[in-house]
Parts: sequence; C-alpha cells; structure tokens
Amino acid sequence: MPLPLFARRALVLAGLCLPALAGAAETCPGDPSMANQDRGTTTIIRGGTGNTATIVRGDPDGTIRLDQHGNDNAALAVQSGSGEKLAISQSGATASAEVKQDGACNDAELTQAGNGNAATVHQSGSGNRAVVRQGPQLEN
Repeated sequence: MPLPLFARRALVLAGLCLPALAGAAETCPGDPSMANQDRGTTTIIRGGTGNTATIVRGDPDGTIRLDQHGNDNAALAVQSGSGEKLAISQSGATASAEVKQDGACNDAELTQAGNGNAATVHQSGSGNRAVVRQGPQLEN
C-alpha cells in the first residue's frame, strides 16, 4: 500500500529541512542499544480500521513509539538529530511504514504482522541500526 500523497509531501518537505550530515564520523557511546533513548519520548497508540500517522521530529536524543492496530495502517516518521530511536508496531491485514533518520547513532525498529506488509528505512550518518520484522497476522 503506497503512502498517501500528503505523507509523501511531508517526507519531501521534512527532507529539505534536515541538515546534511554526510561524512560525519561519530562513534556511538554505550552499548548497541544506544543509551540516550529515553529522553523526549513521544508515544502514540491507535486502534481502528483505517489508521495513518505522519510524525516529524527534530529533537536530538528523542524516542518515538507508534502502535497501530487495525485493518489498514500507514506510518511516516521523519527524525533529525543524533541518538534517536523509532519503534513502530503495526498489525492488521495491511501495513505500510516509511522511516527517515538523519544524524548518527539512530535506531529504527519496525514490527509488522499482516498480509500486505511494506517497510522503507532511510538512514544517513554513521553508527545507525535498523531492524525490520514482518510476518503473518498472529492468531489470538
């Protein structure tokens, strides 16, 4: 399921506002789970049949947690800074997620359970980590 037009426009506009950090050589402090992830947490939990989310965040060391449970889910998250974490969990028949992170030591974790899963992750900088887990809808 492609992202809606407004979500694609938000990604383009946010991408134009992000600082260019190409060539930045940073070492991530601490363990691989990247220690500074509990400051500035934003949590969004949505239930229903037709969910969408567009999140743009520029705080350094911020965390975004998004849970969407329903039939048609879509998400777009844009983060700019260093040491940021994004955790998206989607379940339902269709799920779509797009992530853009700039800076260093960023962490993205996407979990999708359904039949039409799609995920795109863009990261720039150094020391970044991305984990994508996709599978069928879990039975209760």
